[in-house]
Amino acid sequence: MGNPDLQHRCRQGRRCAARTRTPANEWLAAGVERPDSLCRPCEERAFDAIRELGDDYQMLEVARTEIHSKVSAPKVSGSSELPVPISLAADTLLSDIDTEALRWAFQLTRGEPIPDSGALTLVCTRLGTLVDLPPQLVTVWSPHPDGGDDTTTASLDGVDAVLRLADLHRRAGLVLGITPQRVNFLREPCHVCGLAMLEASVKTDMVKCHSCRNVWSQDQFARLNNPLVAA
Repeated sequence: MGNPDLQHRCRQGRRCAARTRTPANEWLAAGVERPDSLCRPCEERAFDAIRELGDDYQMLEVARTEIHSKVSAPKVSGSSELPVPISLAADTLLSDIDTEALRWAFQLTRGEPIPDSGALTLVCTRLGTLVDLPPQLVTVWSPHPDGGDDTTTASLDGVDAVLRLADLHRRAGLVLGITPQRVNFLREPCHVCGLAMLEASVKTDMVKCHSCRNVWSQDQFARLNNPLVAA
């Protein structure tokens, strides 16, 4: 029945990493102790994505440089390559990473100067503090249909900060053309922790639990979870 003390649900809702199916075949987010918070698996997944942003940034800068060099190279007759839109996407995403990192670094330092290591490094070293920040009014930019950006104010808290930063890693994968490893999510619960957070990789032939972090080969997993196979 779950922990009766967990009266709230992960803010990710149907996208919760630890969601389960109800008897009515509906997705139910994992229980959490505090309202408007993330469950531990969602929090860890977001933290992992944010920690990848430093590498994403470097790859985006390389991609932008490579594209600009192609643009400045002599034209080849009959070439249909159009690199500029990709360059603009990389430029925009680099700017968005800088903006979000600086926004939350200033919140964490309470307006004090950012260390020489940079805003993104500061944020990555204080993710536990970041996710617990209370709601506050911040300025956000959104594209205007006629060009340029509109500025508005919005109330965002630490969970918003973490989800916004994590989404930048997802966008980086799209801009860079990085194809995620093929995986299948299994419906049965993990035999160690009991949560339905099992991922089977087609490429590596391994099964991983995103909750307890245990990893098995698919043959070993089958023996552990099916007595008939073990016999």
